[in-house]
Amino acid sequence: MQVGELKQDEKDLVWRYVHCAGLWRRKRHRTFASLESDLRAGYEVVADGIAVGEQSGEPIILSDAKDPEFFAAIFKNDNSAIPEVRALDLERLRGYIISGEGELPMPPPRLRKPPLA
Repeated sequence: MQVGELKQDEKDLVWRYVHCAGLWRRKRHRTFASLESDLRAGYEVVADGIAVGEQSGEPIILSDAKDPEFFAAIFKNDNSAIPEVRALDLERLRGYIISGEGELPMPPPRLRKPPLA
């Protein structure tokens, strides 16, 4: 299904979300290789399970089937969704992803370990 052409600022939000999800979560078997072509095609579900669309009062990203915890932490302000990430880091991630504010927050060394099998 297609949702139509997203505006550039909406695409930028999706890119920031995907980049941060990959950087902070490091989940195995997650690929974002098709993101650009999926966005260009106007697909409703892009890049490995991320649902995008326009609904009144909702962010352009509606859900993330492969990482609902990261989605909840960012778009539902649920600090308990990812207990291993500090509240301050989540606030920085939210500002960066949603509004493009600040610099890209980097995960601490303890979260940069290779993902578990």
